[in-house]
This record gives sequence, C-alpha cells and structure tokens, in this order.
Amino acid sequence: MNTIKEMINKAQKEKYAFGTFDTSNLEVTQAIAMAAEAKNMPAMIGVTESAVKYAGFLPLINLIKGVILESKADLVLHLDHGKDLSFVKKCIDEGFKSVMIDASMFELEKNIEITKDIVEYAHKKEVVVQAELGKIPKLNTSIEAGANLKQMEKTDPDEIEEFVEKTKVDTLAVIIGNIHGMYKPEGNPRLDLDLLAELRKKVSVPFVLHGGSGTPSEDIKKAILEYGIVNVNIDTAIRIAFTNALEKFYSGNERTSDPRKVLSLAREAAQKKVEEKMELFKG
Repeated sequence: MNTIKEMINKAQKEKYAFGTFDTSNLEVTQAIAMAAEAKNMPAMIGVTESAVKYAGFLPLINLIKGVILESKADLVLHLDHGKDLSFVKKCIDEGFKSVMIDASMFELEKNIEITKDIVEYAHKKEVVVQAELGKIPKLNTSIEAGANLKQMEKTDPDEIEEFVEKTKVDTLAVIIGNIHGMYKPEGNPRLDLDLLAELRKKVSVPFVLHGGSGTPSEDIKKAILEYGIVNVNIDTAIRIAFTNALEKFYSGNERTSDPRKVLSLAREAAQKKVEEKMELFKG
C-alpha cells in the first residue's frame, strides 16, 4: 500500500485527484472500497465527529480499519472537518493516517495557532494534516435549501503564504466558490478558477476541494488539471444515492424481512456513485 504522502505526490505529479468519501456505516464503507478496487484508484475514507456520535468511535473506526485491511486498494482512514483539538489528537493516537483540523471559523492568527499545534503533534507520528483557509457556507436543510452565500469567505491570496509557511500544513482546503451539499433547483455555483490560479501562484502546497458532490464537473476537471487540486471531498452525493435506493425498494411492491437484501441494493448504488466520481477525478 502507498502511504498518504505518496498518494498526494503521485496525484500532484500526474495531475489527477483522489477522493475523500465520507462514511458512517458498513455498507458505505464497503462501497468505497469496492469502487476503489474496481477503478484501481486510491481513496481516503472519511469520518466526521457527527458520524462517530452516531456509530460510536471504536465500532466505526475498527469497522473501517477492517475493510481497509481486507481491500486490495490503496485506502486511508481520514478525519474530515475535525474541530475539537482533543478529538483530532485522539484520532491521531488511534491510527488515523490523515486528519483535517478545521479552525476556519476563527480569524487568521487563531487558525494558524490551532493548525500549527495539530501539525506539530501529527507529524511526530507521521500523520498528514489538512487545514482550511476561508469559510464555506452550510446548508439550512439537507438538500433543497440554497446556501447562505453571504456566509462565504473565499480564501484570501494575501493570507495564504503566511498560513502555509507558519503552519507547515501538508494540504490545504481552499474556498473558491465551493459549497457543501447539492443545491436545487438552481444548482451549485461555479468555481472561481481565477482565484484558484492566483492562489496557486502564491504557494505550492497541494490543494483540496470540499463540496465536490454538486460542483460542476467541468470546473472540477479544470481545477485538477491546471491548478493542483489533488483531493476532492464527496459526502452528499453518496448519501442521496444510498437513500434513493432504499426509497425505490420500499416504494415498490416487494417486501423482505432480511435487511441485507435492501442494504446490498443501497451499497451497490453508493458504489456506482463513488465510481462515477472517481472517473471524473482522473482529470
């Protein structure tokens, strides 16, 4: 298996991206691993603090580790949007190979201070650290509500050099018009690729794109090929594929007392969606 640093370097050199696909259960985790094997692509399997609250820390983490051990694909356990410092450090101590410290809600100086603390702690254990600079809008509801775009603070070109230099972060999530979730009916906004080009001129650190579920595909491709996006996060698109498969089954006439029959259909739908995204990320 390649290390996460090797995954990042290879993606940057060959101008493609690998996905971070978030999970909170067995079936989605399996779907990610199966898709990675089918597409012969590396991937990070992401968990969030809310996923841990749902499933429990050890049950969820050990489940993912087991799937990774059995898989032939290059898979990395990753903490997505870690905001609690003690929790981030716990994940590092428990064998995560990659963590995201998200202190983007704070002003620059505080963001640097918190990120630097985690980087120093993680690097002692050869764990890769991702941070975020800028503020990404959040959904008011899960799918239908539009984002409050006034909340967006795009990554500031005048701050990025100082941030990267002082924190020594391994990868950086940039805010360039991307938003979490998938928005209807108007769709997600286009990426500010001119800003991305300006940010790339300032620093060489590999960039990460969050909110990849609804971002226009042509923007993602260009961001990967021309501006050094090496990692794209996907969560909402997988959830929708998974739950739609369940709804489709139960809206029909067929019934079953075996949950495995239904969940295997949802797993198959999730795998298909992950494979679709992986194909896009090839650049």
